[in-house]
Amino acid sequence: MSNNIIPFIKRYLSIYSSAGPRDVYKALYQCFMGNEHMLGDCFHAKKCLFEEFESAAPIAGVVFERLLDDSEIVRVNLRAFKAANGDIDQLWNAVNLTTKVFKQQPAEFAEAWNSASKALVEFFPNSPEIKLLDDLANQPIPQAAHHSERFRREENPSYRIVSVKAIEGIGGNIYELFVNQYGVIPKQTEVMSDVAGQRPKHEIAIDRVGIENLQYPIVVLDRDNKRQSTVAQVQMSVELPSIWRGTHLSRFIEIINKYRGEITQGQIEEILIEILKQFKAQSAHLTLEFPYFIEKTAPVSRLKSLMEYKAVFDGEIESGGYSFKLGVIIPVTTLCPCSKELCEKSAHSQRAYIKIEVKSRSFIWIEELVEIGERSASAPLFATLKREDEKFVTEMAYENPRFVEDVVRAVAQELRKNTDIEWFRVRTSSDESIHNHRAFALIEGGQC
Repeated sequence: MSNNIIPFIKRYLSIYSSAGPRDVYKALYQCFMGNEHMLGDCFHAKKCLFEEFESAAPIAGVVFERLLDDSEIVRVNLRAFKAANGDIDQLWNAVNLTTKVFKQQPAEFAEAWNSASKALVEFFPNSPEIKLLDDLANQPIPQAAHHSERFRREENPSYRIVSVKAIEGIGGNIYELFVNQYGVIPKQTEVMSDVAGQRPKHEIAIDRVGIENLQYPIVVLDRDNKRQSTVAQVQMSVELPSIWRGTHLSRFIEIINKYRGEITQGQIEEILIEILKQFKAQSAHLTLEFPYFIEKTAPVSRLKSLMEYKAVFDGEIESGGYSFKLGVIIPVTTLCPCSKELCEKSAHSQRAYIKIEVKSRSFIWIEELVEIGERSASAPLFATLKREDEKFVTEMAYENPRFVEDVVRAVAQELRKNTDIEWFRVRTSSDESIHNHRAFALIEGGQC
């Protein structure tokens, strides 16, 4: 160890004529203790690095300075790094990764400094600092020291400490610069087996494979409030050829994470194109199912409250063509026409659900489909009703009896009036109040 220290001190002092014992101490400390002492507050450390890099004047020079030949720690000169078009994000990642991959060596540092301390007396015979630095180095956990005032004034140091392992681990631009300077040959890394790319036992194509039940924030256009933030259940999928055993599901998460909660109806085609590109697929599918809230006013008391509806954005690219389907589930009340006809004083009613799905050449508001569904039922639902409202809604349902068949026909008739709607599907199901079954009806079609 001592054999390496004296050449290190001579070289360091020849490069930095303003350096003193404190600066030699700091350099050795970095070689054996790394940069963890500089990253106590990670957020602040990153902010300081980016601000320092932004203000640094690019000056061509040595980018990486290896202090000890057998140390894995190097200093990265920010000015030279900037002049070489270094990637600051990759440098920060390398700085941060160094704290994880570099193992501190306090005992080795103490030994190295004790050797350096004896040698420095010859260079700085009257320096009172050496004894103070001895105390810092020989504590149970050696303490760091700042550069001397003269060094900071004359050298204006601007660098960061990283390990070579971290540089290799980050790769990219920062590793290319390191290789260019030191001529390091990239290590041959072990190639992990791609199990998903293997041939399956049964070579049968799969129509759709992907992820579902992923909760993710999205933004929806709101007719009254312009925008509404909500949380969707996401399903993403692609077709899988018969020759591949599986697909790489993590890529779906990587794709959707690019949008960070700013997913809107207008971005669905863009996301699907990205899926096709990443998976080299011929077809892709994306479904967003989410709660959507509409403010409704009670019929008599005029109290306002939010009513929840389930809405669906469904996008697909198949054979090069993009299609988008808007869907909404509308809870309503239906009153049985047969029961009203048979009974003199009452009739049974039940909760029913109208699901409307449309493909349209023009934009359609979710509110439009809700209004069509509620007009087609015996009575709409409200989140808040006072007694006078309950009387109104009950009598309204009694005066408008509807079978599920009546409901789907009424909805279909209204949808056919909109010439921009190319295709629709209407399904109504009711939780029968006096029967042990559910009733349903469905119509699928387009323009007559």
